Amino acid sequence: MSIFAVTYSYGGPTELLNEHRPAHRAYLGELAQQGKVMGSGPFTDQGAAGALLVFSAESADEVRAILAEDPLVIAGVVTDHSVREWSINTGTWS
Repeated sequence: MSIFAVTYSYGGPTELLNEHRPAHRAYLGELAQQGKVMGSGPFTDQGAAGALLVFSAESADEVRAILAEDPLVIAGVVTDHSVREWSINTGTWS
């Protein structure tokens, strides 16, 4: 298994984000129970709206397939994202 850092950029109407956020969180919660999501959450600073998600998966393609099923992606709220393999050297996840 490898670890992947995903960044989401949010766009579109705030109403869409608010409408689909509960389903998004439920989806990620299920993935966390399966051991796929190590952590996730929105950025809370004054920068652009978005989130960081950390996955444990076999490949970047697996992560992309998971993201394609995210209710926020399906609703078009996620306007851009990146998937990068991440090597953790220090900390409780290392």
